Amino acid sequence: MPLSCECDYDENCDWYFDRPEDYSTLDSKRRRRCCSCKELIDVGATVLSFERWRTPQCESIEEKIYGEGENVPLAPWIMCERCGDIYFSLGELGFCVNLDESMLALLSEYQVNYGPKEKRCNQTKEQTT
Repeated sequence: MPLSCECDYDENCDWYFDRPEDYSTLDSKRRRRCCSCKELIDVGATVLSFERWRTPQCESIEEKIYGEGENVPLAPWIMCERCGDIYFSLGELGFCVNLDESMLALLSEYQVNYGPKEKRCNQTKEQTT
């Protein structure tokens, strides 16, 4: 999904997430992959952790486990510090960003479309040749 200022989320998403307020430390037993760039993140590294959940799919069973009207927790998605910086920056600029998108690709798109005018002209010329 390209950069957009409009979030077109509907009520029937597969899962939902909370935007973290700040960075944390990866305190798992193993390294994890960044949900954006797919690079391995070392234990103890600075990360963004996105808590995720979904609505119950099998109400009779999942409501017994988690309680009536409660959401089903999912494993958090982890984002490396580099991608997290880009995620926060694009969010502060008013863009809607999906977690599984490449933050580096979105940053490149931002630079091409919204960067300094002379830089945009040079990149457009390079792309046409």
